[in-house]
Amino acid sequence: VELRRAAVFEPTCTICGLSSGYQGPGTKTVLPAEAMAKVDFRLIPEQDPFDIFEKLKAHLKAQGFADVELSLLSAEHPARVDPDDPFVKLTIQAAQEVYGKEPVVHPLIGGSGPMYPFVKYLKVPVGVSGVGYPGSRAHAPNEHIRLEDFILGTKHTARILLRFAGLV
Repeated sequence: VELRRAAVFEPTCTICGLSSGYQGPGTKTVLPAEAMAKVDFRLIPEQDPFDIFEKLKAHLKAQGFADVELSLLSAEHPARVDPDDPFVKLTIQAAQEVYGKEPVVHPLIGGSGPMYPFVKYLKVPVGVSGVGYPGSRAHAPNEHIRLEDFILGTKHTARILLRFAGLV
């Protein structure tokens, strides 16, 4: 339970990839001249990606790594929607109608997308609905969804649009 809670409500830092040293055939016993890492931060609301980037630079410098070069490849502010918003309730009701059971609702997700501008500047609630199942291996080799889940997900999206338009 604690791990699940942390995965939803706490920021993360993921080392996505490392590269260094001789990568050719055979062996070489030399120290690498440089190393590279690709790092991803998943933030929570009230964290600013540019502030976190500056804090990372300051931390590395304070630890004696002032020579480390950092590049910010992209940044997206996290977004939060009130769980009691009518659109959230509409989405949940549509899921109940299509799936015939209570949906699993996550208050925050670790994914990225352009939700912040809609929530912050346009004051429009945003929600995300998925079509996978626990064995779908999301973002892993052999990622897949079942045809039945795809069809139900399409029906759920259609039901949301129909409810939003007041047609059902």
